[in-house]
Amino acid sequence: MTVNYATQIINAFKASVVKRILVVDDAYDPPVLSEEQLGGLLEVLEQSELRDNVPEELLGNENLQSAIEAIQEVDLDHEAITDATSALFDAYVLNRTAEVDPGGEFARLKGLPLATLDPLLELLDRCGDELCIRTVGKNAALSVCKDLMPDLILMDFFLSPPDRTAGASTRKEELADRGSSIELLKSLLQVDGGVNPAVILMSSEDVQRRVQRYRSSLDRKVTALRFGFLYKKWIRQSEDGPIAEGNAADVLMEMSGSLEFGRTLEAALRQWKLGAEQGLKELYNELRDLEVKDFAYLLRFRLYEEGEPFADYLEWFLGESLRAVVDNKVGWNTEDFSRLNDKELTEGIEGAHPGPTSRIAQIFDRMRFSSRKNRERARFGLGDLFIAPDKKSVRMVITPDSDIIVRDGKRGASRILTVGGTIRGLGDEKALAGQLIFYGTPKALTWDLKDVVSHEFGDILELQVGETTYSYYATMRTLPAQAVQKEVLGDLARVGSAAPPTVDVGASVKVYLKKMVGNRPDMTELGDLEDAHAQVFMPRGGSDRKTRALFTSRFVRTLVARLEGIDEADLFPDDLGHRNNWIRNTTRVRRAMLRDGIRFPGEDIYKMFASVGTLKGKNWLEIVVDVSEDALLDLRGTDPLEQ
Repeated sequence: MTVNYATQIINAFKASVVKRILVVDDAYDPPVLSEEQLGGLLEVLEQSELRDNVPEELLGNENLQSAIEAIQEVDLDHEAITDATSALFDAYVLNRTAEVDPGGEFARLKGLPLATLDPLLELLDRCGDELCIRTVGKNAALSVCKDLMPDLILMDFFLSPPDRTAGASTRKEELADRGSSIELLKSLLQVDGGVNPAVILMSSEDVQRRVQRYRSSLDRKVTALRFGFLYKKWIRQSEDGPIAEGNAADVLMEMSGSLEFGRTLEAALRQWKLGAEQGLKELYNELRDLEVKDFAYLLRFRLYEEGEPFADYLEWFLGESLRAVVDNKVGWNTEDFSRLNDKELTEGIEGAHPGPTSRIAQIFDRMRFSSRKNRERARFGLGDLFIAPDKKSVRMVITPDSDIIVRDGKRGASRILTVGGTIRGLGDEKALAGQLIFYGTPKALTWDLKDVVSHEFGDILELQVGETTYSYYATMRTLPAQAVQKEVLGDLARVGSAAPPTVDVGASVKVYLKKMVGNRPDMTELGDLEDAHAQVFMPRGGSDRKTRALFTSRFVRTLVARLEGIDEADLFPDDLGHRNNWIRNTTRVRRAMLRDGIRFPGEDIYKMFASVGTLKGKNWLEIVVDVSEDALLDLRGTDPLEQ
């Protein structure tokens, strides 16, 4: 079944802040006519019906006469010929009539590239009267961009020179065409007074694998948040209008919906970067002003007495100092940061990432654990985490560093204390977001506050508890380690975030529909659903004890389309009303599945049942999310922290 997402794209653009679009493609560059083709040009310019198709604002009478005279004198370099050709081509692009096509050369040279773009332009034209769309070739792009100040730029991946009659025929020409596109886009992105447009690369060739390399050549002038790719063949023409495939809907809906959020977030990041750079500079200048007596104080009273190695102390001293000065320098109270809390700003961002994002995994892990590669451990320390061979149990050191450091050949503590914990799978109701750990796959740590054991000082890479040998994994950073330490000590104070963040945790999804087979119900799996993945959120704790999941936009779109196409005779009469309510209220369904999240397990929107791991077989529609260990390993394929 062919699914057309044109209507959803149109609605997304109408609801977005996108008002001005610039389409840059060499299809809109007028071709260079040869001497042999000037006769056809002269014939068009001298026809009595010329003004029916080419108004004076496109080609003035004086320029028209100059072009005729230049052709008659065979003055090929006269700019009037170029101007006349451009005017006729602009008229041809607008109405595609043979009356303005010299000898049919426009159709021969530009007909196919223009036809490939027509479905996209017709789709954009349907996105509302307030939307201003300008189409330009390479030469006019910069001047038009300065005048238009676009919210969105659709840029051709390859820009061929006007005098070439076909696409690149050699690798050298292809690289030159891509380089031409890159250099032009750089210029467009640094137009004074620009509005930080989103960029969608487009091509009649499937060059998706080369898109990120293209973006990396733009000297960081556009972030990945405002950058996408459109394969022109994803949108095609039909008798009823343009047909847009799901991939086209992905990029067009995502870019239009997230434009304002992307602009605001990028402005906030620039504010943070500015503050961080100022803070680093200020801290470095302060350090350069320290005298011998300042370091003598550190060495004598802070290091010799405490027994801490100087390099280890500097790691803490510089890290905490930088965090403090950056915090003071960043303009946290500016509108760039405050606007990020506006609900309307994120309304256009729907659904989950199609798969787990290793970048967020790496950042989150780096925030909570020290590097296991960059530094060698010389001793035990607060936060050292050890994992049992069964990969289910852990122990963490909770003895303060001040009792572990050796002073005058002795330690303050004769033994170290550890607290026991358990590694939880994502389907476990005790797996909370604030306890996230990436160990093979995303998991969570929970602590048994009564399981406190003392150990002899020994091998820093192992801990022995009975017959079980725990192996060193990493050292938890100070703040989260202190939070666990204080829990163990019964202190009600909490160090860390009261509302822990969540990250992408991908899980596979299956959908089952109850159908009538004779007079008996049969739960039939709906196969061939695109991006059948969910982003699973562990509950935060407190009153929130149910797992939630967000689905991808593509998955929801294809599921809606499949349910719309189900024959009513295939459904039980009692289920028909639930299905119809589900379809009629697609806006609520999309909000639940793409923004609010579906709670697991339990009945949710219009008698749809959602569960983790197992099919119940009772409701008319059931969504089953698999967060088993085997499924997560199979989905991820590798440890994201080792990529």
